Amino acid sequence: MISAAEALTAASPAKPRHRWYTVFALSVAYLIDSMEGYTLQFLWPYMYPTLGIPVANLAILQSIGRVVSAITGPIWGYIADRSSRKAILVVMTGVWGLWTAAKGFANSFSQLLLFATLAGIGLTVLEPAALSLLSDLFDRKERGRAIGFMIAAGFAGSMVSVVILGAIAEGNANAWRYGFIIIGALSFASGLLLLGINERPRGSAEPEISDVVTAETAPRIEPQLIPQLLHIPTWVFNMISGNIDFMGFAILSAWAFTWIVELDMGPMVQVAMLAMMAGTVLGHLGFGWLSDYVDRRNPNYGRVAIGQIGFVINLGAAIGFLALGDRGVLVLSIFGMLFGLSFALKGSGAQLPIEQNVLPPELRSTGRALGSWISAFVTAGGVGLSGLLLTRLDNDLQRMMLIMVPLPILIGTLLRIPMFRTYRRDMAALEARLSGQREAMSDGESADQSS
Repeated sequence: MISAAEALTAASPAKPRHRWYTVFALSVAYLIDSMEGYTLQFLWPYMYPTLGIPVANLAILQSIGRVVSAITGPIWGYIADRSSRKAILVVMTGVWGLWTAAKGFANSFSQLLLFATLAGIGLTVLEPAALSLLSDLFDRKERGRAIGFMIAAGFAGSMVSVVILGAIAEGNANAWRYGFIIIGALSFASGLLLLGINERPRGSAEPEISDVVTAETAPRIEPQLIPQLLHIPTWVFNMISGNIDFMGFAILSAWAFTWIVELDMGPMVQVAMLAMMAGTVLGHLGFGWLSDYVDRRNPNYGRVAIGQIGFVINLGAAIGFLALGDRGVLVLSIFGMLFGLSFALKGSGAQLPIEQNVLPPELRSTGRALGSWISAFVTAGGVGLSGLLLTRLDNDLQRMMLIMVPLPILIGTLLRIPMFRTYRRDMAALEARLSGQREAMSDGESADQSS
């Protein structure tokens, strides 16, 4: 049996050809998926007056999508761990995106609600399946950069959304409809790009089993394995802290653009949002590499420390952005960029690689999907509560966000402290588990050869 120490020093698995095409295709799909996710909130300031809908109804539309995603997310995660992740991505990321285009034809709140509900069914498919695919192409020492590249593309989609959707919506009272139609068409096109991605057997990048695993012998999820997730403390703390923290981000992203528009800064309104998104994109690109470097220097605590630093900076940046942002575009942009950089530092720098590094290969899509499932309820509740609080505060967006954004980030920061003890133990447990699977695979191969 391979020991934990030997596993850490084992030679890296052979690197498959065209793995960066898979990163590229998944990144494009994630970019467009992100554009889909932000389309409603970026177009909302132009939509609700045209349709005669109260401004606070944005909270209902965003919450329903998250609730539906919460219901369907674990199902998709389980399916992704049992079947072809590639096929699921092509259908649910590509074809299902046409419901976004349908929003462009809505003429009432009820129609928007229907299309948002249907679109929500496919919202949580991409990330769990994509992260699982990347984890089978990149080993533990390289996952940060691959994940960071894909996540950066997603936030780049947000930047593109601000520019494209803002330009479209300014055309006339109904120009916002073209925004939904264009993004929906791009989503369909991304499905075609995903047809060429590389799907390897689960566990192919793990040094303990890389040389013996095949499509037939690859670890496969079974229903009775799912409760084992609760016996991985790092996953539990990472998931809970990340979801509570993300509630703050969800509330900020839901209302910040409308707030900035209300500040009446003229054509510079988009600069502040672009600064935040630029910081997020650059952060995910750079901090994925940084976290891999820190992890190689200190595999026991490096990624956890990176994440904690990101959380603390993110908390200060959020308070500065909301408390001082009304003093001008420059102040808003500085704090916005700092918020984006720190959000990336704790995301692709820590949270996502840590999760993939402690989860067994056969549970990675399901684990991510369950995290997204809980996140959907948490963020839906948070965004819904923000809408109620906004009404109680006479539509004072700044006061509402100063209450609803920093607190979840603070709680998330505190909940990550135990991971300094659990992370290395859970990695060692996974290495032992994979070593045991290797012996079973080797014994099965020997039996086949003898027969």
